[in-house]
Amino acid sequence: MKTVVRRVGYVLLLALPPLLAALWAGATTIPGGSFEPWAPAMIDLDVYRRTGDLVLHGQDFYNVEAWLPWIYPPFPALLAVPFAAVPVAVAQVAWLALNTACLLAMLYRLGLVGWRLSLAATAIIWLVEPVRETLGFGQVAVFLVTAAVLDSMPGPTVFRRRLLPEGWLTGVATAVKLTPAVVAVYNFFSGKQRAGVVSFLSFLACTAIGFVVLWGPSLTYWGRLLSGDSGLNTGIVFKTNQSVLGVWTRQLGEASRGGLILAALVVLLGVAAAVLMHRAGEVPLALCLAGLTSLLASPISWSHHYVWIVPFGIELLRNRRLPAYITVPGLLYSVWTAFAPFKLLPGDNNVELSYPPLHMLIDNIGVYVGVGILAACVVAAFTPWGRDRRRAQAQLRVADTVPV
Repeated sequence: MKTVVRRVGYVLLLALPPLLAALWAGATTIPGGSFEPWAPAMIDLDVYRRTGDLVLHGQDFYNVEAWLPWIYPPFPALLAVPFAAVPVAVAQVAWLALNTACLLAMLYRLGLVGWRLSLAATAIIWLVEPVRETLGFGQVAVFLVTAAVLDSMPGPTVFRRRLLPEGWLTGVATAVKLTPAVVAVYNFFSGKQRAGVVSFLSFLACTAIGFVVLWGPSLTYWGRLLSGDSGLNTGIVFKTNQSVLGVWTRQLGEASRGGLILAALVVLLGVAAAVLMHRAGEVPLALCLAGLTSLLASPISWSHHYVWIVPFGIELLRNRRLPAYITVPGLLYSVWTAFAPFKLLPGDNNVELSYPPLHMLIDNIGVYVGVGILAACVVAAFTPWGRDRRRAQAQLRVADTVPV
């Protein structure tokens, strides 16, 4: 019993620095928020709480006159209810604590333990813009990435065996926001068909719960989506939209069909890159490529959505097998995205459409490099390095099937 108490105390002690950093980031990152007195400007969490409150009172949450509307499916509106049922300060602290726990779980799966885990989590919260702003806005990006990492990333686990099959967490994440579907597609085509099917069934089950409990809003959301109304706003052109469609819109002045076709091609490129890296035995990298693809190809991917650069950057730092033309640009891309220097550019009122060439390059270069990394991974798979890696993996599979 004493051993258990000491172990729990040790874990809580390690979690304290990142938790304090998360509370500070959540309260002070967004202008207008403050730590003392406690008054964070967590505007996205406010939207979730407003939606949860409307669910509790049986009211429509898709046709609300508000600056920030609810753009997610009905299922996550149910998950927002507990945060609406408690005082706002309790909801804010709980949200930040859950984010901290998820970040620690993600880093633990990536092999960090003890004081290194605590120090890394604290530094990431302080320094990595996507994580810090996700906490400040009260956004869901950390939850979505953690779900996919805990679902499919090889590494240390808390339990000796899975409690539920691989794919279910990715399916739940896809029911919250559609972009993690790219991870499920990667799983399916990389040879893990069961995980892909489980993700699909998990997504259907969560969506069905949304229909059962929120029939009217479900008809509204899915009806609009099937008719081509994705709920996108005019912010596509904004500088922090680091997606292929964002670049297309800033360069050409409108979000036309050509940009959507280009985004679809990036999905194909990214899934191909992830599958090829998976077959070369680079499973952690493959999963990160699928996650980054989901962001690059999404119509809107704000800079704070790019939490995927955390596992991506850590994997590149610890992996000594990859060619330099993947590792070096990948690390530079991670640092660029972590510090987001393009945010220093002028924004709002569509000023991005009149950027001079240098400003346009600074704003868009992260997307160019991200797509370039996907292409480099595809090329690498067909070089001698890629052929040797696939041959080694095939020999390992044969060795595993030979009885001893």
